[in-house]
Amino acid sequence: MESVSREVAAIVAERLGLDYYGLTPDDVRDIVADIVQGIAANRATKPSIESLVKNILRNKDAFLKAVAAMLLERDKPLTLEQLELIVSHAPQLAGRAAPRLYREAVRLGADHVVEALRGLWRLYGRPTPIRCPRCGFHSVTPDLTCMVCGASLGEEEVKEAIGFREMLALFARSAHPHLIREALRAGYVVVDSEVKPPSLRRPGEFAVELYLTREERRLLEEELKRREDGSHPARA
Repeated sequence: MESVSREVAAIVAERLGLDYYGLTPDDVRDIVADIVQGIAANRATKPSIESLVKNILRNKDAFLKAVAAMLLERDKPLTLEQLELIVSHAPQLAGRAAPRLYREAVRLGADHVVEALRGLWRLYGRPTPIRCPRCGFHSVTPDLTCMVCGASLGEEEVKEAIGFREMLALFARSAHPHLIREALRAGYVVVDSEVKPPSLRRPGEFAVELYLTREERRLLEEELKRREDGSHPARA
């Protein structure tokens, strides 16, 4: 079967133009061998070279997905064409491998690949509610580090990126007064897609804790005072 796999790999590599991706028949021979063995095991007669090739070409998308998986497993720098192959033919794998592929795309200056990876990360990766201001992926963890680009972020940087003041103002206008008082007592709030006091944090969520500055505390205190004065009724 080895000689058959070698011959089939050479034909398939030529017909699919795998040299465009910097791949040789030897690079895909193991993938081809698995397919050949699977087909041969289910046939009473020995399949011809051409029938094996046609079977692989009929299932081109599955074959290219296997090639993409092989590229991800190799510990080698990727070319732009290989990156595009992985993103196009193995989107789920690309989404899960976004941190590595992001680094490769940045190295190659492939902005279009980075943009595609952002969407695939949201679909198949481990997205978080907070978008990283450095790389643009929703990948900021509770300790304010980015799972994709590895950046260690400061609170002010995160606050500016998410429009924290506007989110805090909405919290001040809409939350029950006792929730606002809780945030003031704690000195910080929890933020995912919205601002909330610590008691409303859900177990296991990727929310971040942001401490209130003097100005931010004043915003909450002034809203409470307006409510107490009766000029802005509280909403339950």
